[in-house]
Amino acid sequence: MPLDGILGCGRIAIIKFIFMSKKNFAVVYTVKNESRLLPSAIEYYLAAGCSRIYIFFDGTTDNTRDIVGDYDGVRLNESIRPNNLADLPSWITQIVPWWETDMDVRKRINTYFATKSAFSDGIEWVLCVDPDEIMVPNINTKININLIPDFLEKIPEDVDQILVRNLELIPTVAELNNPFKSSAIFLNRFPMTELFWRYSSALMRRLLGSPRLHAWYDYLFYRLRFFNALPRLMVHPVSKEKIPASYFLGYSNHKSFVRSSFYGDYNFVVHKWVKYKSSPKNMFCGFLLHYDLFDYKYMVSKFGQRSESMLLVVFYFRYMLASVARETSLDQAKEFFLKYIAITDRKRIDVLLRKKIVVEVKIISEFFDSIGKKKY
Repeated sequence: MPLDGILGCGRIAIIKFIFMSKKNFAVVYTVKNESRLLPSAIEYYLAAGCSRIYIFFDGTTDNTRDIVGDYDGVRLNESIRPNNLADLPSWITQIVPWWETDMDVRKRINTYFATKSAFSDGIEWVLCVDPDEIMVPNINTKININLIPDFLEKIPEDVDQILVRNLELIPTVAELNNPFKSSAIFLNRFPMTELFWRYSSALMRRLLGSPRLHAWYDYLFYRLRFFNALPRLMVHPVSKEKIPASYFLGYSNHKSFVRSSFYGDYNFVVHKWVKYKSSPKNMFCGFLLHYDLFDYKYMVSKFGQRSESMLLVVFYFRYMLASVARETSLDQAKEFFLKYIAITDRKRIDVLLRKKIVVEVKIISEFFDSIGKKKY
C-alpha cells in the first residue's frame, strides 16, 4: 500500500512551529513492540524540528499504536508488501522473496516508500533510525525547534547523504524507566584504532572462517588496545560457554540522512544508501546516541523475539545474546546483564572517563528532565 493514503494522527499545537523550521526532515521507523522507547524518541525529534515521522509496524503486538496515536506529524502503517506494486526499482524486486523471513528486508522497503512519500510532500531530508537511537548534531548543545534544521542548513548542496556515527550506551543500572532521561555514559570513538581494526578484522574473518574464532580476535584486539580497561568476556548462564565480545556490543558504523529527491537513485541497505543508478556523495557529520542495551528487561525483550537464524556468520555476539534471552530466567538474565554488560561501579566509570574510553553526554537526559511529563 502506498504511503499516500496513510492518515495522520493527533492534534498537537507544536506542529505549526515545526513547519517554520529552515530545513525540514522526516524520521522513519520500522518497529516491533517498542512502546517503552518510541514515544520518548518521537518527543525528542519533534522538539528538535522534525516535520514528519513515518512508523511502520512489523508484527507489533503491544500497545505502541495507541501510545503514538496522539502525536501530530506521525504517519502510521504496516510494513509494506510490494508484490503487486508497479515501478519498483530492481533492488527491491530482488529482495522481495525474503520479505516474510527478514525484518531488514521489510525495513529497506519501508524506508524506500517513506522517502518517496517525503519527497512528494516537499520534505528534503530523511533519517532512518531505530527507536533506541537519538541523532544529535553535536554532544554539547541545547535542544530547540531548529536544532537539526540548522544542522542540515549547513550541509553543502552537493552532499546527498550524511553518515552519522553512533556512540554506544554503557548502562549503569539493571533497570530503569526511560533511558533517554537516565543514561549519559557512552563509548568513545577512536578513528585510527577502528581503521586498523576493520582491516585486520576483515582479514581474520576470511582466515579463521569460524564466527566464534573471529569474535575471539575482536575481543583480544580491544582488550590489548585498552590494556584490559574494558574486558568483554562473558559466560552463558546455562551452557557456560564463553562469549567473547568486541569493544562494540552493537554496531560500529553509522546511520544516515539522505536527500529525499534521490529515493530512486540509491539502494537502501539499513544503515545507509548505496549505489543503484548512481553513487551518493557522502559526508560524515553529527552523532547518533545508541541506547542499545539500556537495561536487562529490554535486552530480554529485544533479543528474545529474534529468530535463531539471526546472521550468526556476522554477528556472533548478538546471536549469543539472543540465546541468553531465550534460554534463561529473568533473574539469570539480570545477573548476566549486571555482571557483563552494565558498569555499576562509579569509580570504574571515572577511570574510563579519565582514559577517554567513555564520554559523558548529558544533553538528552537534561532535555527530558526539562520537559517532565509534557508531550509534544
